[in-house]
Amino acid sequence: MTTTRIVVVVAAVVCAVVGGTGLLAADHQLQRRGSVVEGVPVEIVRATGADGRVPGVVVAHGFGGSGRLMRGFADTLARRGYAVALVDLAGHGASSRRLPGSGDGPAAEARLDHDLDVAVRRLRGMPRVDGGRIGLVGHSLGAAAVIRYGAAHPSIGATVAISQGEMAVPASARNVLLVAGGLEFAPYRDGAVRAVRDVHPEGRPGATYGDPRDGTARRAVIVGGVEHVGVLFSPRTHHETGAWLDAAFGRRSAPVADVRAVQGAGSAVLLHLAAVLSFGAIAAALLGRPPDRRAARRPVSVRFALAAAVLAVGAAVPAMGVFRSPVAVAGPLAGFFGVAGVVALVCARDVAFLGGRPSARTMAATAVLAVSTVVSFAVPAQLGWAYAVPVGPRVWALVPIAVGTGLYCLGVEALCAGHERLTAIGVHAWTATAALAALCAAALVGAVSPFVLLVSPLVAGLLVWQGVQAAALRAVRAPAWVTAVVGGVLLSWPLAVTMPIT
Repeated sequence: MTTTRIVVVVAAVVCAVVGGTGLLAADHQLQRRGSVVEGVPVEIVRATGADGRVPGVVVAHGFGGSGRLMRGFADTLARRGYAVALVDLAGHGASSRRLPGSGDGPAAEARLDHDLDVAVRRLRGMPRVDGGRIGLVGHSLGAAAVIRYGAAHPSIGATVAISQGEMAVPASARNVLLVAGGLEFAPYRDGAVRAVRDVHPEGRPGATYGDPRDGTARRAVIVGGVEHVGVLFSPRTHHETGAWLDAAFGRRSAPVADVRAVQGAGSAVLLHLAAVLSFGAIAAALLGRPPDRRAARRPVSVRFALAAAVLAVGAAVPAMGVFRSPVAVAGPLAGFFGVAGVVALVCARDVAFLGGRPSARTMAATAVLAVSTVVSFAVPAQLGWAYAVPVGPRVWALVPIAVGTGLYCLGVEALCAGHERLTAIGVHAWTATAALAALCAAALVGAVSPFVLLVSPLVAGLLVWQGVQAAALRAVRAPAWVTAVVGGVLLSWPLAVTMPIT
């Protein structure tokens, strides 16, 4: 084993130990109890040993999220003395129910109101929860839902809406805090401030208007340096949320350490990083470094490979409108990656890079690598930041998504084949960058759901992860189809389990 590989393996072990320890510590002195109430998955979180009747808070995630993405708020608020209900809204997380209209329209609003009502009633029915002091916290789609619900139910004492966008806040909603990230799109930032100025024309971010004692308090906060998802893990967002609920309910609680805002998700990311760093060593152990028996081929020129990558992703954009799936955005994304891969394969002109007849060892190693890749994503995600077990139509939607992403990985390998290591890495990185840029451009021009822009950080992270795996497999002369199988699974699983059922 080379010195570089030893250093990488040691770094992987350190990340795994620190990440695992962080996940274990995240639940310290907390009780979590999950159940399905009237078809709605709800997890109750509260501090162990809490005395007396405590206020309750329902926390709702955004489009493409789940209760697990919002666990940081549950941990923060439970340690401040609240009982917290994390809800998986229709189409998300553990819920297999369809979200009508992709979250838009009266039917979707009715479904979301029902899910919030179930969670509120679940909290109020608990003997150690003060049913007269219930608050709501929501993000994006969930922010709009909690504003509507709070306005329609005067018994809700406070509402925290994070990234609600351009939405008016009815005067009947009591004590509303509006939060947005400084790096979010303008409608999210402007929407938070405008909702305060609708009532207080002189309103400015960071100032509180009205009186929480009579339910008229309004406040807008712009959290600097974070975007649509990052705002959920900012310590300031958590501080503002806790202080706002305390003021609304006339109580004082001790602040919670900043690390709690990111401990679960951050620890899971460290475990993901450990998987990325250790993949090369695992692949080398399983596959060895066999002689290169692939048919000799002259690689396409670098200039041609770069041009072909742009052509492939460009040709894939118009095809996105053809593909449909009961899982939102999954069909167009599967079509995009599949068409891009096919065009890249055509441009490469031959299939000599695929190698000869696979050996039993190679096939077994591929199966192990594919399974370990799923586990290395799904287990940390499930524990830290996302519901990662496919339910309902997500199970069979995995198949077409995996086919599309597998073709993409195969097409990229066709353009990289025959080039030296660093050149191949460069071609791969260029293709992934072009794919991400094409997806974002398609969202901006309306060729695909604008939600793609919000999940682009996830797609970017997955493409980097897959690029590292592909480089490691090239280093051990694995056939390109191995990269396609492993990479296809890696890219498809997160897309299938995080996109909502619509």
